[in-house]
Amino acid sequence: MSEKHRRPVTISRRKVLAATGAMGIGTIAGCLSSDDNKELLNQGLETVAVDYNENYEEEMNEAVPGGAVNPYNGEYIFNPYHSSWNPGDAQETSFEYLLVYSTEEGGFIPRVAKNWQYDAKAGSTRVDISDKYSWSDGSQITSADFVTALKLQAYLEQGLEIYVDPRTITTDGDYAFQMELRDEYHGIGKDLWLNQWAETLLNVSEAQYGQFIERFESGDDKTEQIQQDVVSFEPKWDQVLFSGPFVFVEANEEYADQVPNPEHPVAQDWEFYLRHGQAEDEEGLRAGDVDWAHNNRNIDDLPKKYDVPPVSYSGQSFALLFGPEDEYIRDIPKVRQAIAHAIDFETLANELVPDTSYDRYSCGIDAGYVDLFVAEEVLEAMTNYIPPNQNRAARLLEDAGFTRDDGAWYTPDDERWELNFPVGDWFRESSEMIYNSLDSFGIKIDHYIEEMTTWKSEVEDGSKYDISVHLNYGMARKYHAYSDLQNELFGPTRGAVSELGLFDNEVEVPEVGNSNGDMITVNLEETLSALATTKNNDKIVEHATKLAWAHNYLLPGAMVHPWSEHYWVNVGDWNFNIESNAWLTSNRITHYFLEHGLAPSN
Repeated sequence: MSEKHRRPVTISRRKVLAATGAMGIGTIAGCLSSDDNKELLNQGLETVAVDYNENYEEEMNEAVPGGAVNPYNGEYIFNPYHSSWNPGDAQETSFEYLLVYSTEEGGFIPRVAKNWQYDAKAGSTRVDISDKYSWSDGSQITSADFVTALKLQAYLEQGLEIYVDPRTITTDGDYAFQMELRDEYHGIGKDLWLNQWAETLLNVSEAQYGQFIERFESGDDKTEQIQQDVVSFEPKWDQVLFSGPFVFVEANEEYADQVPNPEHPVAQDWEFYLRHGQAEDEEGLRAGDVDWAHNNRNIDDLPKKYDVPPVSYSGQSFALLFGPEDEYIRDIPKVRQAIAHAIDFETLANELVPDTSYDRYSCGIDAGYVDLFVAEEVLEAMTNYIPPNQNRAARLLEDAGFTRDDGAWYTPDDERWELNFPVGDWFRESSEMIYNSLDSFGIKIDHYIEEMTTWKSEVEDGSKYDISVHLNYGMARKYHAYSDLQNELFGPTRGAVSELGLFDNEVEVPEVGNSNGDMITVNLEETLSALATTKNNDKIVEHATKLAWAHNYLLPGAMVHPWSEHYWVNVGDWNFNIESNAWLTSNRITHYFLEHGLAPSN
């Protein structure tokens, strides 16, 4: 695979956000985005007129099917590349998907898309979209909007640029668009290619973001400067165009209201709305605002009256990550393995989120479908880092030249070993338990609290820390071993090779399936390239198995899966229409509510 397509020459989203800081303004590659430039960028933003019923409070029922999102006073900026964007609750109700993946059916279900064709030999893709979707201001959603969204992904280096030159993403009339694969990806497997673009979320419009595409393609400005301007663009809740089933129509100090989008084909005739700012969780139960709260990944404990309601598992995973600053962590795989073995992830999950599941393989492929890509006997031979094993951790450190004196570990240079470890405000209890595990094992920890809010945990730069814990957003979104492994090894956010430099492209690992076997050499990039382009299922398993085995040895991520979607239902008996499995078409409950007309029973 061409080097220039593997490692982009411009700047990753994480680096953009790190450079721009909390307010989206800063210096990138020597370019300063001044306050004047920011004002110029945003001066064209105006309040969007939405034709909604202003008596909605009197006429609609009330519920809170997600976390509170109040965008008042710029708390959330509706730009997916801005540091104040919320990639969770806000996007899942406010914007629509091209297609969504159905775990029940094992394929994609249309949302805005009507149909699509992929010519593997020619490397061309055509997508036809529906003419029944409009933006919240009543203007038609067209192919130009999706072309803008896809081009922006590529120019902001979110991964699509690996497969296509963004200039070859073009419209074909108002309701169709086309994409042309780079030459080296002609013949790429249909599933792998679909997974790169099918779940495109329409959270940018051609009307508001087309200006940036024009600048990227004119060549008049430096790429880094345009990227800086993109992440400095700040449409607020009443200035953004919404493509999804809900729109914000009020936001103040006390609450924010969303109502069904009058321009959305599913939501148009629906009499139900969300009102954020109500009491939540236990507080809500005590106050009587809600009668039930669900915040567990399984549904065994649901009240009987709900039968099998639309509670979904969101696919987020909690992971241990390594940084490159400590030379022993960076250079010695056994040291990374020792740290993972020393932490009691099993107790952490059992105490904080009972009945959760673990990723016992830590092989870089999502646990939900890893058995489709990795040979069974190799999966069974992989090291499980979830249960604590401090005896093995001690042996691994001793093999790496460490010594222990009076319970404390010393480096091969005979210095007390100390690790720099931040704690996110959302992970405070979990991080405290990790600290206790390492402290009891004899590793000194520089442990402190640092704000890392939920929506920043995906892009926060963890490379400056020796170890950190993050949500692994995005690992389960592409449904393919190549996408998962490419992101882990060469991805722009935390690629172990391209970003962190934890190891080189060629690595030494034990022979596949035998942890005590002779060491073999694996070329990660060549094997990834072969995985991406082979059409033989046996070869897919062969390549994915080799990479997964290497990942388990080199990156003991120790992932657990403790979070699910949760919602609260107001007092009253509710008539859930559960005859259909339509709610399984995505990891969101919003469409279930809309499609099945959830309403209080009389």
